[in-house]
Amino acid sequence: MKTSKYFGIVLVLGVVMVTSSLVTGEEVSFKDYDVAVVQEFGMSPTTPAPDNAGSEIADKVVFQLRRYSEKFGLFEMMIKEGTKEIPKGKKVLLIKGEVKEYTKSTGRRRIIKSLIPGGEWTSTTAFAAHYQFIDKNSGKVIYETDLRSTGVFDQDTVEYAMERNAEAAAKVVARFKGK
Repeated sequence: MKTSKYFGIVLVLGVVMVTSSLVTGEEVSFKDYDVAVVQEFGMSPTTPAPDNAGSEIADKVVFQLRRYSEKFGLFEMMIKEGTKEIPKGKKVLLIKGEVKEYTKSTGRRRIIKSLIPGGEWTSTTAFAAHYQFIDKNSGKVIYETDLRSTGVFDQDTVEYAMERNAEAAAKVVARFKGK
């Protein structure tokens, strides 16, 4: 009786291990891509943001990709969509997204934060976007993520939070590029 109980437990564990190895997805990698093209971000209809926020974050992502590429050699070319011609035969990673949050600092939020010890020095600005990394040739979404960043100090602006958000996106690319 004891032996059949142990056999049943081992059998169940074996089945679980085999099925879990089948369920694991393919690993995300941007290693094969030569060119990164950043598309102007869309705007969520419920996000109170200026009309140029989508264009501005796209410019900041291109800048941060160039900065990281200088350091780690990520891509041969990083451009905003429609600005330059892409050479033939290059594998293109398309980065597009949607602005989800655009929160400016307000006096009311600062007053509430000042009630927290040390809170008067923290920022209430925030920026969030949903990113999609797409193989341009096939149109297949390789990876998608939501990134949110905030200001650190009370003088920080939404533009600062956007820069930190773009830097986080560049770090995601560097991680999946293997750098």
